[in-house]
Amino acid sequence: MTPTDIPHVLHRAYQQVTQRDPGTLHRDTDIRALGVDSVQLLEIIVIAETELGLRVPDAALGGVETIGDLYDMLGRAAPQARTPLPAPAPAPAPAPAQGQAPAQGQAPAAARTAR
Repeated sequence: MTPTDIPHVLHRAYQQVTQRDPGTLHRDTDIRALGVDSVQLLEIIVIAETELGLRVPDAALGGVETIGDLYDMLGRAAPQARTPLPAPAPAPAPAPAQGQAPAQGQAPAAARTAR
């Protein structure tokens, strides 16, 4: 999904959470005027995050009052979703266990210490 999908995703999320059709969601529509409480707003955001494949920073949640605020918050989070995560570092090679044969090209421990 892309940021252009945000209005459709929010419309579906609102319907899923409230069991009501919001009609047309305008940017200046106050979320409280839609009858959405804070818990329902978080549910809508979680649904949108899941459908859009992104993660909204917790610090961004406090300033959401209108549908436009919600669009903007999700839009700012969308580029983060497309930034690939760095590949994990390779695991270090395990140390040979006691009594295990040395690595190829290396003399046995007894031969190295007997010199």
